[in-house]
Amino acid sequence: MRYFFALLILMFSCSVSLAQNCNCKLNFEAVVSQVKSNYAGYNDKVNPKNKKSFYTFTNNLRQKALNLNSIYSCYVVLKTFTNYFKDQHLRVQLGWRYREKFPEKVIAINKQFPKRIVASAPAEKLIQLTSISELDAETMLLRLPSFEWSEKKKLDSLLSTYQKQIKQKPYWVIDLRGNTGGTDYVFSALLPFLYTNPVEILPDEYWSSVGNIEILKENLADENTSASSKEFLAKLINLMEANIGRFVNPSGKDSFTSKLDSVYPYPKKVGILIDGNVASSAESFLLLAKQSKKVKIFGVNSAGVLDYANTQFFDLPEPEFKLVAAISRSKRLPNNPIDNIGIKPDVKINNEQINKVIVVAEKLKQIK
Repeated sequence: MRYFFALLILMFSCSVSLAQNCNCKLNFEAVVSQVKSNYAGYNDKVNPKNKKSFYTFTNNLRQKALNLNSIYSCYVVLKTFTNYFKDQHLRVQLGWRYREKFPEKVIAINKQFPKRIVASAPAEKLIQLTSISELDAETMLLRLPSFEWSEKKKLDSLLSTYQKQIKQKPYWVIDLRGNTGGTDYVFSALLPFLYTNPVEILPDEYWSSVGNIEILKENLADENTSASSKEFLAKLINLMEANIGRFVNPSGKDSFTSKLDSVYPYPKKVGILIDGNVASSAESFLLLAKQSKKVKIFGVNSAGVLDYANTQFFDLPEPEFKLVAAISRSKRLPNNPIDNIGIKPDVKINNEQINKVIVVAEKLKQIK
């Protein structure tokens, strides 16, 4: 299978080195097929109500793809197709080699498909570094700009370094602005400090397809995958192989409750500051944190990118293209969707407000 796929790449795909030549039809059909087969949201978003219009939309793009022969023009068509699903966890990515060689093309693409960015007020420059500091005599400030895996050791180390201070300060401000996610493991060490009562967790269910199983087997074989992750993946793969064409729930439950043995006396109150860029696993953190009696969320609605998750990277005929697709669906659906809605703050703070961290700290101290 892999050798045949590699042969297709050599024979038919685009090539940056060959004047950006591209067989767009081949790549378009690959994206349509992979999305239909592997994307966890496909059957929810292509339904009897819109199936006819979706097929018309797809066929129109297919006709355009027939006449395209450059990476740039083909990428525009592929991105137009994935944008139909309105899910930032479904997209086609351009490779770094193309981005470096043709920066003017990337600029043109970005203008055609502007990213959804909610900028901070001009007077506020967000620090892009995971950090913990004393905001004042009573308040700790935790700046968490990312939950990428690389941040876990940093955050765990900071929590250890500042262990004495964070257990003595009654107030915490967690500045989550701009955090577009990563992995839930990064924030796991924070949760005991926020805990006050049992937390309800609605798990994910995974779409069982041949392509998804193949990707997960590759993850399982990766020497960098932890022992606990390997155990989970092995169980999940077995479950998926027995249920092709269906969703599987490795937890075996529609919901479950997480209970801890103790409640930390400090912090007494925690304010989490968010903006419209907070997404994905950062929203997972919000859903868990907001169940605590200590926690209030401040700011504006988060981005809303969480209903379909656990993204994987799928090969396409052109090496400069990668399909990124979510292979799981939250058990919150269909009753409590978040995508393109976001998580609503308890206390709204407009984006134009300056010194938001100070504002949050002051408001926390006023809450009885």
